[in-house]
Amino acid sequence: MDLDRTAKGTIIRLIFADMWAVYKKEIRQFFSNLTGYIAILVFLLLNGLFLFVFSDNILDFGYATLDKFFELAPWVLLLLVPAITMRSFSEEFRSGTFETLQTSPLTKWQIVSGKYFAGLTVAVIVLLPTIIYFFSVQNLAGQNGIDVGAAIGSYIGLFFLASVFVAIGVCCSSFTGNPVIAFIFAACICLILYSGFAAISAVPLFAAGADYYIEMLGIDFHYRSMSRGVIDSRDIIFFVAVVFFFLCLTKKNLEKQKRLSNRFGWLGLLICLVAVNFLGSAFHYRLDLTEEKRYTLSEPTIRLLRKIDDPISIDVFLKGDLKAGIKKLEKSTEELLEEFNSYSGGKISFQFYDPLQQLDDTAKALLVDSLGRMDIHPMTLVAQSKKGEEQSQRTVIPGAIVKYKDRIYPVNLLNGVQGSREGQAQEQLYANAETLLEFKFASAIDKITQKEIPAVGYAMGNGEVVDFSVYDLIEDLRKNYGFNRSSIVQLDSIPFIAPELKALIIVKPTIKFTDAEKLKLDQYLMRGGNIIWMVDFLHADLDSLRMDKETMAYDRGLNLEDIFFKYGIRVNPDLVEDMQCASINFVMGMQGDKPQIQLLSWPYFPLLDGSTTHPISKNLDPVYAKFSNSIDTVTAKGIEKTVILQTSANSRIVSAPAIVSFESLKKGLDPKQFNLSNIPVAMLMEGKFSSLYANRISSSVADTLASIYKQPFLPMAEKEAKIIVCADAEIAMNEVTPHGPVPMGMDKDISFTFANKDFVQNCIEYLVNPSGIIETRSKEFSLRLLDPQKVEDERSFWQFINILLPLILVILAGFIYQAIRKGKYS
Repeated sequence: MDLDRTAKGTIIRLIFADMWAVYKKEIRQFFSNLTGYIAILVFLLLNGLFLFVFSDNILDFGYATLDKFFELAPWVLLLLVPAITMRSFSEEFRSGTFETLQTSPLTKWQIVSGKYFAGLTVAVIVLLPTIIYFFSVQNLAGQNGIDVGAAIGSYIGLFFLASVFVAIGVCCSSFTGNPVIAFIFAACICLILYSGFAAISAVPLFAAGADYYIEMLGIDFHYRSMSRGVIDSRDIIFFVAVVFFFLCLTKKNLEKQKRLSNRFGWLGLLICLVAVNFLGSAFHYRLDLTEEKRYTLSEPTIRLLRKIDDPISIDVFLKGDLKAGIKKLEKSTEELLEEFNSYSGGKISFQFYDPLQQLDDTAKALLVDSLGRMDIHPMTLVAQSKKGEEQSQRTVIPGAIVKYKDRIYPVNLLNGVQGSREGQAQEQLYANAETLLEFKFASAIDKITQKEIPAVGYAMGNGEVVDFSVYDLIEDLRKNYGFNRSSIVQLDSIPFIAPELKALIIVKPTIKFTDAEKLKLDQYLMRGGNIIWMVDFLHADLDSLRMDKETMAYDRGLNLEDIFFKYGIRVNPDLVEDMQCASINFVMGMQGDKPQIQLLSWPYFPLLDGSTTHPISKNLDPVYAKFSNSIDTVTAKGIEKTVILQTSANSRIVSAPAIVSFESLKKGLDPKQFNLSNIPVAMLMEGKFSSLYANRISSSVADTLASIYKQPFLPMAEKEAKIIVCADAEIAMNEVTPHGPVPMGMDKDISFTFANKDFVQNCIEYLVNPSGIIETRSKEFSLRLLDPQKVEDERSFWQFINILLPLILVILAGFIYQAIRKGKYS
């Protein structure tokens, strides 16, 4: 046994020793030739110029990322690698040394492997100086710096891409004795296999689903997947299989025997390679190296995508000469949809285009109006330009249309996204939009493919709002949920609330709740129903304030204190004031017979911030509120309580009875008085609730519920339920103008729409949608920008570093290598 092991070890060493001899010969031949150095220098020079000097370079792009390098590198490698490998066999054939090589005790696999690994080593050596780009961008980065994990993953992808190109180059070199022909042949094959399948997949003939599988055959499909920083076993298996195929083809070409059995052997090899890739697709492992795991889809999204039964097409209106921030949003959208397509098994197709291109003014106006009715609005951007050059403007539509069967669903990529705050870069808006991409598209797909629409009820009987001031809310319920006449819940007349309703919405009640009505709500909750309360505990009216210059805010007496207390919160009879607030038009005086109107901050209209952690309101723009009350939490066993809307860091509370007067506007706001922060205005409670009426309900009422209505009284919840309490009903309401109702959250004094609608929609979704898609709103991406001042001050220095330093290093390494070689063989 020991002798057998020794013999096997000796054989393995001899095999590798022979292959090592071929490997060393190839390395010496490449670095002894001036052509090799020229090829490397041209590669590095092109990269340096395109990445740091020419238009649309990294320094002008403004983001701390090497994405542009990993987009450019494959196209330069298409020429570089064939130049490295073109002499592998063609030079042997031309000079006649291949016959000598054949007479040596080397096998064909040893010869092919030695030449392949030598070419791959040279390709890796060529890529090493580009690490200077990484350190340069890291040095120029602002607070967050470059994503190291993403860069490492991208370099791994570049390595596998180079390995495939080297295998193709070596194979092509084995077919001819002319290195130039080998170069051209290899470059063409690399180009076809890299981008040819993607071009074929774009043919309309394959748009029904075959396009995805055709694109999967292309090298660029798998490279783009890895160049994001995602290591997927399917991509690795594909690259290894392609390398193995071309090395086998090289070996076959070098053999003189052409037997029929070998043809069947090739067919078997192709079948095996396809089978290996198929198995790799069925059983695969995926590692997201990015710091924020930005390419890792949530489980709810994956479940949704795997259930898609029919093709879905998505039109995205982002294309053309865009500013850096929105261009990055375009790229992130494309990468996300590619991921969606992968998990859906090729059932999601998408295209990016500019719908306004080549349209006349009339057609553009009609299109913009049509998209506007779907809540997708164009925005005007200044096109990216160099300092000192004339700026140009263009209209961009940051939206998409999702199509499934005969349904369509609009997606506004910027709607409800938390905008950049004072002191933050404008690019923060687009970074925030990136964090919500998965939620927006997954939510759209979820809604458009729903087979069973959840029913939502609207409570009446206690003076709730039923006029045009809830028009936007009712329209949204009608479009997205099971909402009709039977959804109206008359609490003062029905015996119980139908359990088929997944949620009940109560907006601005003004009449006292009786115990009988509260019992119905209580038992609905005990049976797993969900409730959204939009309540104003104090009466305060802006219209009467405008007429009388001041008004008294007084308690409505809704009789809800006990039920809220039982569930874990207390809505206080007070008013919240906030320095982060909306503005109103205020008449400062008269000039002749004309009023002098000035826009002034009104602290009773706070702009509320969302939660930093909860998906309902995370990454959400401010929510427009009016005369809000504060909320406290109290002990409620087993109930989890979360603040989902709160004031800013500069706020205060005015206790009732409170006099609200415009006189405070004339005096101005004193920051010293606004010494409270993060006052809760909206709360979420979750868990199994205890009934307010446990041990309090009479036996006659209990018997009636059980025997007549078949709804036995429950002292304890049998299912988990959710309650959302907003201590400001105006959040879910819209203003009404002489021209009709305006969108929810719109401040007509400044013609700006806040995130009220998104907040209310998220609340409803969280309560009624069991898919868990809304959890994807919890994602958070860091904004990775270059330091603009540092870039401006040190631009020339870093251009010199990234263009000349790699060239100097290669030239210096070449001199050292030649000196060592000369000393060794002199």
